[in-house]
Amino acid sequence: MKTLGLEVVCFIPCCSSKSAGVGLERPPYAWPDRGLERARARLVVARRGMEHCIEGSSRPTPAMHLYSGSFYSALDAGLARQLIYSGKLRLFIISAGYGVLDAFEPARNYDAEMKGRVARYWREAGLADIIGDICLVLSPQRVYGFFAGEPGWSGSGAKYRYFFTEGVKKALSSGFKPAQAGCFYRESGRGVTAILGALGRAFYRCLSSGPNCDMIVEAAKTSGLRDGGIIIRYQDFLAAGEQHRA
Repeated sequence: MKTLGLEVVCFIPCCSSKSAGVGLERPPYAWPDRGLERARARLVVARRGMEHCIEGSSRPTPAMHLYSGSFYSALDAGLARQLIYSGKLRLFIISAGYGVLDAFEPARNYDAEMKGRVARYWREAGLADIIGDICLVLSPQRVYGFFAGEPGWSGSGAKYRYFFTEGVKKALSSGFKPAQAGCFYRESGRGVTAILGALGRAFYRCLSSGPNCDMIVEAAKTSGLRDGGIIIRYQDFLAAGEQHRA
Protein backbone atom coordinates (compact mmCIF):
# COMPACT_ATOMS: atom_id res chain seq x y z
CA MET A 1 0.00 0.00 0.00
CA LYS A 2 1.40 3.38 -1.00
CA THR A 3 1.48 6.40 1.30
CA LEU A 4 -0.48 9.15 -0.44
CA GLY A 5 0.63 12.77 -0.48
CA LEU A 6 4.18 12.37 0.85
CA GLU A 7 6.38 15.00 -0.76
CA VAL A 8 9.95 13.97 0.00
CA VAL A 9 11.93 11.04 1.35
CA CYS A 10 15.57 11.79 2.18
CA PHE A 11 18.37 9.36 2.96
CA ILE A 12 21.46 10.60 4.78
CA PRO A 13 24.63 8.91 6.11
CA CYS A 14 25.46 7.93 9.65
CA CYS A 15 28.78 9.01 11.15
CA SER A 16 31.30 7.80 13.71
CA SER A 17 30.70 10.66 16.19
CA LYS A 18 27.72 9.97 18.40
CA SER A 19 25.96 11.71 21.29
CA ALA A 20 23.44 9.37 22.86
CA GLY A 21 21.11 10.68 25.53
CA VAL A 22 18.12 12.44 23.95
CA GLY A 23 14.79 11.04 25.14
CA LEU A 24 12.77 8.79 22.85
CA GLU A 25 9.87 10.23 20.87
CA ARG A 26 6.92 8.55 19.21
CA PRO A 27 6.71 9.57 15.53
CA PRO A 28 3.43 10.76 13.95
CA TYR A 29 3.22 7.56 11.88
CA ALA A 30 3.52 3.82 12.36
CA TRP A 31 6.91 2.30 11.60
CA PRO A 32 7.04 0.04 9.75
CA ASP A 33 4.45 1.56 7.44
CA ARG A 34 1.74 -0.68 6.06
CA GLY A 35 3.29 -2.61 3.21
CA LEU A 36 6.77 -2.57 4.73
CA GLU A 37 6.26 -5.28 7.32
CA ARG A 38 8.24 -7.92 5.39
CA ALA A 39 11.07 -5.50 4.62
CA ARG A 40 11.20 -4.51 8.27
CA ALA A 41 11.24 -8.15 9.38
CA ARG A 42 14.11 -8.82 6.98
CA LEU A 43 15.98 -5.83 8.40
CA VAL A 44 15.46 -6.98 11.99
CA VAL A 45 16.91 -10.40 11.15
CA ALA A 46 19.89 -8.82 9.38
CA ARG A 47 20.62 -6.57 12.35
CA ARG A 48 21.24 -9.61 14.52
CA GLY A 49 24.45 -10.18 12.58
CA MET A 50 25.71 -6.76 13.71
CA GLU A 51 24.82 -7.02 17.39
CA HIS A 52 28.49 -7.45 18.29
CA CYS A 53 29.07 -3.82 17.20
CA ILE A 54 26.29 -2.36 19.37
CA GLU A 55 27.02 -0.98 22.84
CA GLY A 56 24.18 -2.64 24.70
CA SER A 57 24.68 -0.53 27.83
CA SER A 58 24.33 2.78 25.95
CA ARG A 59 21.09 4.72 26.10
CA PRO A 60 18.66 4.35 23.16
CA THR A 61 18.38 7.62 21.24
CA PRO A 62 16.23 8.66 18.25
CA ALA A 63 18.40 8.00 15.21
CA MET A 64 18.47 11.59 13.94
CA HIS A 65 19.78 12.74 17.35
CA LEU A 66 22.34 9.94 17.78
CA TYR A 67 24.98 11.34 15.44
CA SER A 68 27.06 14.47 16.02
CA GLY A 69 29.62 14.64 13.20
CA SER A 70 30.20 17.27 10.52
CA PHE A 71 27.11 16.40 8.49
CA TYR A 72 24.89 16.63 11.55
CA SER A 73 26.31 19.94 12.77
CA ALA A 74 24.45 21.52 9.84
CA LEU A 75 21.24 19.56 10.45
CA ASP A 76 18.40 21.59 11.97
CA ALA A 77 16.65 18.77 13.80
CA GLY A 78 13.79 21.07 14.77
CA LEU A 79 13.10 21.94 11.14
CA ALA A 80 13.35 18.30 10.10
CA ARG A 81 10.94 17.34 12.87
CA GLN A 82 8.49 20.06 11.79
CA LEU A 83 8.51 18.83 8.20
CA ILE A 84 8.11 15.23 9.31
CA TYR A 85 5.16 16.10 11.56
CA SER A 86 3.54 18.09 8.74
CA GLY A 87 3.61 14.97 6.58
CA LYS A 88 5.95 16.49 3.99
CA LEU A 89 9.13 14.59 4.84
CA ARG A 90 10.33 11.15 5.85
CA LEU A 91 13.96 10.85 6.85
CA PHE A 92 16.10 7.71 6.88
CA ILE A 93 19.72 7.14 7.87
CA ILE A 94 21.84 4.49 6.16
CA SER A 95 23.76 2.94 9.04
CA ALA A 96 26.62 0.46 9.21
CA GLY A 97 25.30 -0.85 12.51
CA TYR A 98 21.58 -0.96 11.75
CA GLY A 99 21.31 -1.06 7.95
CA VAL A 100 18.77 1.72 7.64
CA LEU A 101 17.09 3.67 10.44
CA ASP A 102 13.92 5.72 10.50
CA ALA A 103 14.62 9.19 11.93
CA PHE A 104 12.76 8.47 15.18
CA GLU A 105 13.84 4.85 15.56
CA PRO A 106 15.70 4.15 18.82
CA ALA A 107 19.37 3.31 18.27
CA ARG A 108 22.35 2.76 20.54
CA ASN A 109 26.01 3.64 20.15
CA TYR A 110 27.92 1.28 17.89
CA ASP A 111 31.30 0.97 16.22
CA ALA A 112 31.08 0.05 12.53
CA GLU A 113 31.68 1.62 9.12
CA MET A 114 30.05 0.70 5.83
CA LYS A 115 33.11 -0.70 4.12
CA GLY A 116 34.94 -4.02 3.76
CA ARG A 117 33.39 -6.94 5.61
CA VAL A 118 30.53 -4.84 7.03
CA ALA A 119 29.49 -3.55 3.60
CA ARG A 120 29.63 -7.06 2.16
CA TYR A 121 27.45 -8.28 5.01
CA TRP A 122 24.78 -5.68 4.27
CA ARG A 123 24.93 -6.38 0.55
CA GLU A 124 24.32 -10.08 1.17
CA ALA A 125 21.57 -9.19 3.67
CA GLY A 126 19.69 -7.29 0.94
CA LEU A 127 20.01 -3.72 2.24
CA ALA A 128 19.54 -2.26 -1.26
CA ASP A 129 16.31 -4.24 -1.61
CA ILE A 130 15.05 -2.90 1.72
CA ILE A 131 15.82 0.69 0.70
CA GLY A 132 14.08 0.04 -2.61
CA ASP A 133 11.00 -1.26 -0.79
CA ILE A 134 10.90 1.87 1.37
CA CYS A 135 10.87 4.08 -1.73
CA LEU A 136 8.35 1.93 -3.56
CA VAL A 137 5.87 1.70 -0.69
CA LEU A 138 6.13 5.29 0.56
CA SER A 139 6.10 6.49 -3.08
CA PRO A 140 7.12 10.12 -2.44
CA GLN A 141 7.07 12.78 -5.13
CA ARG A 142 10.82 13.21 -4.63
CA VAL A 143 13.61 11.09 -3.15
CA TYR A 144 17.05 12.52 -2.42
CA GLY A 145 20.28 11.18 -0.99
CA PHE A 146 23.24 13.12 0.39
CA PHE A 147 26.38 11.01 0.24
CA ALA A 148 30.11 11.17 -0.35
CA GLY A 149 31.91 8.30 -2.03
CA GLU A 150 31.23 6.50 -5.29
CA PRO A 151 27.91 5.11 -6.54
CA GLY A 152 29.45 1.79 -7.56
CA TRP A 153 30.78 -1.11 -5.51
CA SER A 154 34.41 -1.04 -6.64
CA GLY A 155 37.05 0.66 -4.51
CA SER A 156 37.86 0.59 -0.81
CA GLY A 157 35.72 3.55 0.28
CA ALA A 158 32.51 3.47 2.30
CA LYS A 159 29.43 2.19 0.47
CA TYR A 160 26.63 4.41 1.79
CA ARG A 161 26.08 6.03 -1.61
CA TYR A 162 26.17 2.62 -3.30
CA PHE A 163 23.31 1.27 -1.17
CA PHE A 164 21.21 4.40 -1.70
CA THR A 165 21.81 4.39 -5.46
CA GLU A 166 21.08 0.69 -5.88
CA GLY A 167 18.02 0.85 -3.64
CA VAL A 168 16.39 3.73 -5.51
CA LYS A 169 17.17 2.20 -8.89
CA LYS A 170 15.58 -1.07 -7.80
CA ALA A 171 12.44 0.87 -6.84
CA LEU A 172 12.42 2.69 -10.19
CA SER A 173 12.69 -0.58 -12.08
CA SER A 174 9.76 -1.93 -10.02
CA GLY A 175 7.36 0.89 -10.89
CA PHE A 176 8.32 3.78 -8.58
CA LYS A 177 7.59 6.98 -10.54
CA PRO A 178 8.71 10.09 -8.63
CA ALA A 179 9.00 13.57 -10.08
CA GLN A 180 12.64 13.66 -8.94
CA ALA A 181 15.10 11.04 -7.74
CA GLY A 182 18.80 11.57 -7.28
CA CYS A 183 21.83 12.00 -5.09
CA PHE A 184 23.75 15.07 -3.97
CA TYR A 185 27.42 14.12 -3.91
CA ARG A 186 30.91 15.61 -3.66
CA GLU A 187 32.30 16.29 -7.12
CA SER A 188 35.56 17.91 -6.03
CA GLY A 189 37.35 19.11 -2.92
CA ARG A 190 39.20 17.31 -0.16
CA GLY A 191 38.91 16.64 3.54
CA VAL A 192 36.33 14.39 5.17
CA THR A 193 35.13 17.06 7.59
CA ALA A 194 34.76 19.66 4.84
CA ILE A 195 32.99 17.25 2.48
CA LEU A 196 30.48 16.00 5.03
CA GLY A 197 29.88 19.52 6.29
CA ALA A 198 29.14 20.69 2.74
CA LEU A 199 26.74 17.80 2.20
CA GLY A 200 25.03 18.57 5.50
CA ARG A 201 24.56 22.19 4.49
CA ALA A 202 23.16 21.11 1.11
CA PHE A 203 20.67 18.96 3.02
CA TYR A 204 19.77 21.93 5.22
CA ARG A 205 19.17 24.07 2.11
CA CYS A 206 16.75 21.45 0.85
CA LEU A 207 14.90 21.34 4.16
CA SER A 208 14.76 25.13 4.27
CA SER A 209 13.16 25.18 0.83
CA GLY A 210 10.11 23.51 2.23
CA PRO A 211 11.49 20.89 1.12
CA ASN A 212 10.87 21.57 -2.60
CA CYS A 213 14.43 21.36 -3.87
CA ASP A 214 13.83 22.12 -7.55
CA MET A 215 16.02 25.23 -7.65
CA ILE A 216 18.74 23.61 -5.55
CA VAL A 217 18.71 20.50 -7.73
CA GLU A 218 19.02 22.61 -10.86
CA ALA A 219 21.91 24.61 -9.40
CA ALA A 220 23.72 21.44 -8.36
CA LYS A 221 23.22 19.92 -11.82
CA THR A 222 24.39 22.96 -13.78
CA SER A 223 27.08 24.87 -11.89
CA GLY A 224 27.37 22.90 -8.65
CA LEU A 225 26.86 24.05 -5.07
CA ARG A 226 30.10 25.67 -3.93
CA ASP A 227 30.88 25.40 -0.23
CA GLY A 228 34.39 26.59 0.55
CA GLY A 229 36.68 24.30 -1.41
CA ILE A 230 33.97 21.69 -1.98
CA ILE A 231 31.66 21.43 -4.98
CA ILE A 232 28.44 19.46 -4.53
CA ARG A 233 26.76 18.05 -7.63
CA TYR A 234 23.54 16.12 -8.23
CA GLN A 235 23.25 12.74 -9.94
CA ASP A 236 19.81 12.58 -11.58
CA PHE A 237 18.55 8.99 -11.54
CA LEU A 238 15.73 9.91 -13.95
CA ALA A 239 18.08 11.18 -16.65
CA ALA A 240 18.29 9.13 -19.83
CA GLY A 241 20.44 6.06 -19.32
CA GLU A 242 20.97 6.54 -15.57
CA GLN A 243 18.93 3.52 -14.49
CA HIS A 244 21.19 1.26 -16.52
CA ARG A 245 24.51 2.59 -15.27
CA ALA A 246 26.62 0.42 -12.98
